[in-house]
Amino acid sequence: MGELEEKETPPTETSAAQQEALEEPKETDKMLDKKEESKEKTPSPQTSKPSSPNAGKKSSPVAEKKIENAESAQSKPGNGEEIIDIPAENGTKPEGAEDKKISKEEREVKPKKIPIGGLKLPGFFMKNKPKAEGDGAEGELLEKEKEEDKDKEANGDAATSSGKDEQKSRPGLGERLRSFFARKPSAEKEKKQLVNGDADAKSEATAEATPAEDASDAPPKRGLLNAIKLPIANMIPKKKSNDDVELGLGKAGLASMETLDDSLKDQDTVDRAPVKTNGTEDLKGELKDEKLAAEEKLAAEEEEQNRPVSLLTRLRGYKCSVDDALIVFGILLFVLLLGVIGYVLTHETLTSPPLREGRYILAVTGCGPVEGVKEDGAFAFRGIPYAKPPVDRLRWKPAELIDDINMCWNDTLPTHNSSVVCTQRLGNGTTVGDEDCLYLDVVTPHVRYNNPLPVVVLIGAESLAGPSPGILRPSARYSRSHDVIFVRPNFRLGVFGFLALDALTKEAHPPTSGNYALTDIIAVLNWIKLNIVHFGGDPKSVTLLGHRAGATLVTLLVNSQKVKGLYTRAWASSGSAILPGKPLSESGKLNEQLMATLECADIECLREASSERLWAATPDTWLHFPVDLPQPQEANASGSRHEWLVLDGDVVFEHPSDTWKREQGNDKPVLVMGATAHEAHTEKLRELHANWTREEVRAYLENSQIGALGLTDEVIEKYNASSYASLVSIISDIRSVCPLLTNARQQPSVPFYVVTQGEGADQLATVDADVQAILGRYEPHTVEQRRFVSAMQQLFYYYVSHGTVQSFVPNRRVINVGQDAQPEEDYLPCNYWISKDIVPRYARVD
Repeated sequence: MGELEEKETPPTETSAAQQEALEEPKETDKMLDKKEESKEKTPSPQTSKPSSPNAGKKSSPVAEKKIENAESAQSKPGNGEEIIDIPAENGTKPEGAEDKKISKEEREVKPKKIPIGGLKLPGFFMKNKPKAEGDGAEGELLEKEKEEDKDKEANGDAATSSGKDEQKSRPGLGERLRSFFARKPSAEKEKKQLVNGDADAKSEATAEATPAEDASDAPPKRGLLNAIKLPIANMIPKKKSNDDVELGLGKAGLASMETLDDSLKDQDTVDRAPVKTNGTEDLKGELKDEKLAAEEKLAAEEEEQNRPVSLLTRLRGYKCSVDDALIVFGILLFVLLLGVIGYVLTHETLTSPPLREGRYILAVTGCGPVEGVKEDGAFAFRGIPYAKPPVDRLRWKPAELIDDINMCWNDTLPTHNSSVVCTQRLGNGTTVGDEDCLYLDVVTPHVRYNNPLPVVVLIGAESLAGPSPGILRPSARYSRSHDVIFVRPNFRLGVFGFLALDALTKEAHPPTSGNYALTDIIAVLNWIKLNIVHFGGDPKSVTLLGHRAGATLVTLLVNSQKVKGLYTRAWASSGSAILPGKPLSESGKLNEQLMATLECADIECLREASSERLWAATPDTWLHFPVDLPQPQEANASGSRHEWLVLDGDVVFEHPSDTWKREQGNDKPVLVMGATAHEAHTEKLRELHANWTREEVRAYLENSQIGALGLTDEVIEKYNASSYASLVSIISDIRSVCPLLTNARQQPSVPFYVVTQGEGADQLATVDADVQAILGRYEPHTVEQRRFVSAMQQLFYYYVSHGTVQSFVPNRRVINVGQDAQPEEDYLPCNYWISKDIVPRYARVD
């Protein structure tokens, strides 16, 4: 099995050389021996077809002749004879073959053994097995592949010879980054392929002329165990390796056990014929020398590459392309973006205390830690005590900061909810609040110590008896959006905050009484100076924002020596133009009416009275002041009307107008004053007539002091008084706008604004319009109203941050805030009222 039938040929005369060739060992044995020898000698056994890539090197004529014989014998079989030509590995014929060309008639065909793997049996398919050289179409395909491999090897020779040139022209950064993830052969593999590029082609071209090695290099004998393993190994898929070629697994198929045994047996028993070198020893030496030279050249180049090069030399030799620049720029931009994101994410954590349960945050005060709550993106601390409770012996005493450790707290004070307001009288006559009320609220966007924010202190009250704080409440949303800290304190009102009596003056040192609410605000400013830094605020940038009666207090405070260094600037909206001018002794005598009502002869009796009794004993004339048109009875009663504020000799030494005349040299304004065009509007006045016509407005003016002075027609013509809005404008100008403008004119550096943008059916600029816009509670419904809100906020928050009003021009000092803030030379109606002695005689008094 596995043997071919013998074919007879005509007997021919044979020479001695032919007889010697006929006595050669069997072809199968030679093939196995040659494979073992070529495996040891040739590093790259993958190329089987002979080639001669070395220019200038001529192969021996014997080799060329044998190549021609092999090709003619394989391509031209004749006369029905099957001539099997089994080439040795690397495309060479067995050693010791006949140098002489033998014709077809003279050739004697011997029976030959099928080599291992040479018999293809149906039903066996070896996937991914290397195919050895063969005849037919398979051989042609392999020959084409081998020719391509030779070309690549030849190109590899050229690439190796130009190694230094490649090193000089290194690929750019862009190309290196693009091929970063490409699979590359290992360094050893590259080195092996580079060395073998020259040697393989040369050794293949002269393999037929290479003599056999010594007997010591002969392959070991193959035993029966290997013959048994071979068919089993062929059935198991294996990776392509040199062992597969050696074992004859190049072709898919199995050889029979008989063929394997016979081939192995013949290999061991056959006598080897002497091999003729035919003068190829010199050629072999030359090839070894060339291979050694290639290895030395590669080692020299590798040593040159491994030689350390200075960074300056590398930078000088580097050429930056557009792709390299773009890639480097993209990497730098990406790193910068990561840094910014990391800074933003960690900055708040690094500079702020951690949140408890995601909403509670801790801050520190001089009396202990306090805990606030997160609200609308900001943090609110409500109900922080800033002074001792003004009760018992401290009733009608100036506010005192907490300086006793017994009044502080040991643990963290929760300040989550608003504290109780100070006792006060509402518009409907009811009283609310408590005397122990000296607490404040803080709303801050950040609790941190770096980048402190400006502070806005909200001082609001509709009148000095209440209610307070009115609409002037801090906005968490605007604290965050405008980066400001709002502080809203409670302060004493009514008789608890402004009672001036001779008995109280005598027991105090220095002798003084009244204006206790002013001392409360001074205590707040001192607390801010000591503690606001722990809430992220800047104690050197404090703005006082007063509204209505609170604006009156702010106007007085900025003229007091007690607040020097405690505030930076102030903003007074719709305050009173009538400021204290009565001395303390005169005010004390007028207020003794309260003691008579309570039937108290001394101060101890007053301190023992409850807050309800004190409110009940307060005369109505102390609580309300008319905001309507001036009446004839007011002309003679201006000197006897009640004033809560007095010249106490401690906080207020002189009338503010005297202070304004003396201090004229400020570059930046420390006070901004303003009002709204229709702040005298009340629902009670609006409901007197369903529809105010020109006749009804005329009749209303005739029944006032204006009619008594005979100014009705002039006023109607000047104001075109034919609606409710025009009537309210007249009242507002007389009571608030023009008196405040008179005060502002005494201070050249003080800007003055008037809000004229209306809302509602009557298009009224009510008393709260400017403050609501500042705190974000104004609800715009038209484009004009939205522009007004933006203009009002721009005026206020720019002043808070920079200390100047953008629209203020010294020669055009009245700012008309409608859709936009427009500076004007003057507010024309005021000159008329001043000339008629209506202003400031009938100005509103808090």
